[in-house]
Amino acid sequence: MNSTQNTHLEHTVPPDLIQVFQSQARQKMQAEKWHGRNTQVKLNNFVHCWITEEAFKQILIQHNIWFRYRGLYFGDAQGAGADFIVKINGIETSIGLRSIAPESIEKWKTVAYPDDRFRLEKEKIADYHIVCNHKDGHTKFFGCISKEDLLAALDKSERKYSKTNQEYFRIIPLEQFTLNALRELLEKMERV
Repeated sequence: MNSTQNTHLEHTVPPDLIQVFQSQARQKMQAEKWHGRNTQVKLNNFVHCWITEEAFKQILIQHNIWFRYRGLYFGDAQGAGADFIVKINGIETSIGLRSIAPESIEKWKTVAYPDDRFRLEKEKIADYHIVCNHKDGHTKFFGCISKEDLLAALDKSERKYSKTNQEYFRIIPLEQFTLNALRELLEKMERV
């Protein structure tokens, strides 16, 4: 962790690794014959995702936490698996990262979650979700929420359509992802 502040945890990924992620994203899109929505948006989404995963991986390593992660996954969404698996009290526990745009943090103070995943794939939802944001390799982790609390919040949430992503999302308040819960979660994770 580059630093710990009262509002978030943070880590910076170096520019040369970001270039590797950009190259890998282009290869992934070619291998998966990805044609659909705006390809630059999709490429940016992959890179953004991998940067935040790398930053969280480094935080886990700095805390000597045992983990597995999917890394630079190539293939369909069904086979991707959880972002991270950690152990809590000897039980493998899934962790999902939810990266949000700066406007979501500063202006709307909300987190968007795919509506179809909430409605159709509840069993695949990670045990804990950590909300984060990335800019120029610098990732901030703002807090986390348990699966139970996430599902309860999504059940009461507003459903909105995103023109950019061409899909529906459910919107929940950012304040439901707390830094205190994230710090407690990190403390509970088993060390190597």
